[in-house]
Amino acid sequence: MASAQSVPDFQNEAFVTPYWTRSPVIEVLGRANMEVAPNRASFTVTYLETDKASGKAMQLAVERGRLSYETIKKAAGEGAVIQSSVNVTALYEQYKDKEGNRIDNQRSDKIRAYEARVTLSVIVDDVSKAGTARAGALALGPENSTGLSTYLERTTEMNLAAYEAAVKDGAARAKATAAASGAALGKLMVVQEGGGPCLGQWSSMAGSDYDYYRSAPAAMAPPAPPPPPPAPVASGIIGGQQVTISQADIDALNLPSDDKTQQISSSVCMIYALNK
Repeated sequence: MASAQSVPDFQNEAFVTPYWTRSPVIEVLGRANMEVAPNRASFTVTYLETDKASGKAMQLAVERGRLSYETIKKAAGEGAVIQSSVNVTALYEQYKDKEGNRIDNQRSDKIRAYEARVTLSVIVDDVSKAGTARAGALALGPENSTGLSTYLERTTEMNLAAYEAAVKDGAARAKATAAASGAALGKLMVVQEGGGPCLGQWSSMAGSDYDYYRSAPAAMAPPAPPPPPPAPVASGIIGGQQVTISQADIDALNLPSDDKTQQISSSVCMIYALNK
């Protein structure tokens, strides 16, 4: 005898619906896009030195890297974060194979020299000083250098400003929609950022103004004495020789560049009640 299958009793099940479906509402998506100047800049420089002695090659490369570090710090201040690394590679004698290709003879007794590589990875939090900082590093003649890259590191204040702008935009859209429907806009019931009934998230894609003036000199004022010669920005010993980096050296390598603005976007979902 087949047993009767039990049928679920739906009468006692509680179905919960969103409270805003019980009365007329209006849903809008507020959006905001803010153009913001970049607040970070980065670049990398590499100094190579070759010598038959590994220690000598490292010493020369480190001396150049240390002077470059000092020059960058003098130009950009404590706002520059510099990460340094040093690597040494053995350079071997070569021979030709049957096809005429040159092959490294990677035997310890066939090392002809050592190449030391010092790399400085620099981040500057004052974009107006980034070009000067990079020019200071270039004054040491790096064998490799990347371009100066500017970007936006979003702050809490920036995100809040974008969010507030999105909320204002949503409120304006709600008023316009309610007016078009002939209803009166009621109280705000929901504001949601990110995932939910409306999609929204933070997203980002990818100087200062100066007033120059000169006061008029007092009548019959004696001429000012000539300015003292500019002090060197940085100096140090490289390979037993004194090397000095002057402001003129830096200015000669400081290539002007325009900063492209970055974008901060924000979206918020807003649900308003409608009054009849």
